[in-house]
Amino acid sequence: MNSATRKSKAQLLVDGGDPQETLRVRNVVGYVDGQTTNPTLVAKNPEVRTIISSGQKFSSQEELQEYKKIVQAISPLVGGAGVSIEVFADLDTTGEDMLAQGRQMFSWIPNAYIKYPCTHEGLRAAQISVREGLRVNMTLCFSQEQAAAVYAATKGSKATVYVSPFVGRLDDHGQNGMDLVKNIKKMYEAGDGHVHVLAASIRHLKHLLGSFTLDAELVTAPAKVWEEWAGASFPLPGKDFVVQGTDTQLKPIAYKALDLNREWESFDVRHDLTTKGIQQFVADYKSTLKQSA
Repeated sequence: MNSATRKSKAQLLVDGGDPQETLRVRNVVGYVDGQTTNPTLVAKNPEVRTIISSGQKFSSQEELQEYKKIVQAISPLVGGAGVSIEVFADLDTTGEDMLAQGRQMFSWIPNAYIKYPCTHEGLRAAQISVREGLRVNMTLCFSQEQAAAVYAATKGSKATVYVSPFVGRLDDHGQNGMDLVKNIKKMYEAGDGHVHVLAASIRHLKHLLGSFTLDAELVTAPAKVWEEWAGASFPLPGKDFVVQGTDTQLKPIAYKALDLNREWESFDVRHDLTTKGIQQFVADYKSTLKQSA
């Protein structure tokens, strides 16, 4: 199978926690610009699953070392978009705790991006992180307000900041997730360009092509979507491609005019799906841990 040529402006990332899968996508597509990981994907790593299925569990420190080992194996397989490493955070984790984890994880590999959730505490951690020179990826983004807060909190960052709107999870709740990507891109037109949109929770080829159409700077998708794209001979959206073209009736997400010059704390960053996403990551993380951990 022929590899894709660099036609899309978007950087291509693999959403997963298995280095062998990353290598497979790189071989099929021809290149991989980066990788996104999270506690759920680490819990699904084949080696981790084998250990868990044998009846063993990890201590918190052992789990952290396993995550580090996985990330270090993925790091040399990807390009300049780096590897996004997510901190372990529940709804009570403070910004200081997230920052301490972020500093440690940033030292694991030379191309690390630290993933913080789009919460008040996650934004506090991100604000300090960029001042210290850490690269960040703000995850579990489900609203323009959250994306506006990310922009405002990370002003002055020397490195590009990523914000990750979750398209598929909005679709799951009857909203057109692609609209959020479109709205954030439109809002950021008035900005200085320091935040790039990383379209995430990509479920199928229409999401992928829609992300290309909307000029998301980066797109992360699971291996099956990249393999689907390769199997279709790497199509790119034409001028007549309809971003909203899905199999279900999804409610549009209206654009909001938000002032990016406001203080980040003034934006309402609360969102039920962000809360649910954090809770799911915590449950998957704890599923790998010993009861005493």
